[in-house]
Amino acid sequence: IVATTLATLSSTLLFMGFTLLFTFFILNYRRVLFTFLTSVFAAQHKEKVTEIVNQIQFIIKKYIIGLFLQMLIVTVLMITVLSLLGVKYAVLLGLVAGIFNVVPYLGIFFALLVSCLITFATAGAGKVLLVLIAYIGVHAIDGNILMPLVVGSKVKINALFAFIGIIVGEMIWGISGMFLCIPYLAILKIIFDRVDTLKPWGILMGEEHKPEKKKRVYRITKKIKLEEKD
Repeated sequence: IVATTLATLSSTLLFMGFTLLFTFFILNYRRVLFTFLTSVFAAQHKEKVTEIVNQIQFIIKKYIIGLFLQMLIVTVLMITVLSLLGVKYAVLLGLVAGIFNVVPYLGIFFALLVSCLITFATAGAGKVLLVLIAYIGVHAIDGNILMPLVVGSKVKINALFAFIGIIVGEMIWGISGMFLCIPYLAILKIIFDRVDTLKPWGILMGEEHKPEKKKRVYRITKKIKLEEKD
């Protein structure tokens, strides 16, 4: 199990290194790419194309920076908690938890499964329960504090399309596709939201807008009657 985990982790880290390198080149040649995109489309669409490109650049940059910060914080938290619990391979399991936490919905379950199997093989069933509690606690902190604070709601993709994107991404590109599916879906949604004929698809991919409930204000009044004493 440890060997398989190390192989998966090393390939994932290698992929993330290539992703950072690719992002660097994209940012370095962003003006050339921007000029190319605005030149491809007709002059009357230049303003809309500029808006789409700027929005994509802003959202993807914020999302990637936030995601790496979230990954770092979750990794440190898991390594600290697992080390305090005396779990073997705490650093390795913390790295697995932090890196695979980037994959929405499925990543945390994969990391938990790997951690429980390794802990069961090295320390028995008693420690597995402690690892499970540790994961639940860190995941609660991540979902309620880190995600809104660090990553934010920059990429507003509903859970259904995010899940479909993860499955399709894994089928096409393997683990790499699971990491890249959300940014790709975000780019598509930005384009769909700004092209009139594609707006229904943007609505389908986005989150449901719930109408705000009107607050009822009740006023308590008290009638005071003054009577003159004889």
